[in-house]
Amino acid sequence: MHRYVILVLFIGLCVGSNFVVNGDFELPLTNGWTQYSANGYGGITRGVGYHPDPGYEAYVYRQGSGGLGGGHEKLHQTIDIVIPLTHIDFEVFLKLDAWDNGSSWAGAACALFYLDENSATLGVTRICRESAGCPWVNTSTQHLIYASDTSWHDYSFNINTELQNLSGVDPSMVAKITVALIDTAYNC
Repeated sequence: MHRYVILVLFIGLCVGSNFVVNGDFELPLTNGWTQYSANGYGGITRGVGYHPDPGYEAYVYRQGSGGLGGGHEKLHQTIDIVIPLTHIDFEVFLKLDAWDNGSSWAGAACALFYLDENSATLGVTRICRESAGCPWVNTSTQHLIYASDTSWHDYSFNINTELQNLSGVDPSMVAKITVALIDTAYNC
């Protein structure tokens, strides 16, 4: 059995105010978030008890399908930003895990997709854990920030500063940002 975990305590994109709706998950996930769950081998939930604090967290997971193929679970929302206002601080408190049985691959990430005005993806930043064989790699349009272990960690950065890691992305073209919690499995 394969298990991939994303637990999130808080997500924020802010410049004076928080652009992310329900970033602390205190309201039901239907408030601000879109869910995608494929073929019954994973799920997305919200609850207390994933973290020692008394608040809610989002839990995104994917289990192997016994070799029946891969898929992913995704919890996301897209935020319109004022062009070219990418001087935005991002913060997330996150716990990630990804593993497989060695015959496939898995990846878990909190991802920021940088989109143009037509919602085409220009680039992505992934805070991630991955198993061997995961095809996620650093490129001119993808930057990986690796979680050092499976404990809770705070990740924060400025979007302008982060876009310097993506030489293939023109910051002036970024009109929207999608924040996503993604769990992916291939051939599990």
